[in-house]
Amino acid sequence: MNSVRIVLFSWFALYSYQAWSFAEPCQLVAQMAGNNEYQQQPTRIASLNSAQQLPKQWNLQLLENHGAWYVYQTEKPWFSKEGCAPLTKKSSLDGSTVLFMPVLLNKKTGHNAVITGTFIIKTYRQRDLAKVVNRYRFMPMSPLPNPNSMIVDVKPTQSYDLLIQALDRDKDVELALPLLSEPHPKR
Repeated sequence: MNSVRIVLFSWFALYSYQAWSFAEPCQLVAQMAGNNEYQQQPTRIASLNSAQQLPKQWNLQLLENHGAWYVYQTEKPWFSKEGCAPLTKKSSLDGSTVLFMPVLLNKKTGHNAVITGTFIIKTYRQRDLAKVVNRYRFMPMSPLPNPNSMIVDVKPTQSYDLLIQALDRDKDVELALPLLSEPHPKR
């Protein structure tokens, strides 16, 4: 009976930790990118769509444009605490679907960094890289000079934070580092 209680308590503690472990969306992504440099921005989103292509009732304020990305300020967070992942909304203008990505703030440059859904994955052994890619259904994008690592597209996912937790517990994964899109500092 005691072992059943321990197992149930362990399961409940694990479940509780997973369900309530985040104070804000993209907390682990910011931590992996570097907490000293990056800060979560729950009321910022990024899209490949310009402000003219978006419905006015969404009340989005354009903050900056870099590369193909338009970064907007929202009135309230669009992502849940566990929902640090791409979000789609249907446009009332033409019925098209608009994709939005979560954003971090680079505290050193003051620019916004878009969480793109691409990660560098590094395994302990080269032979495990293909297993990890298949296990999580990642799309390989680019090999890296280190044969144990690769850039992968991790979309679709329900949460980059939960994915980072899962990869952290995976015995084959040494590193899972999210790649961000942000402007290069001017020299």
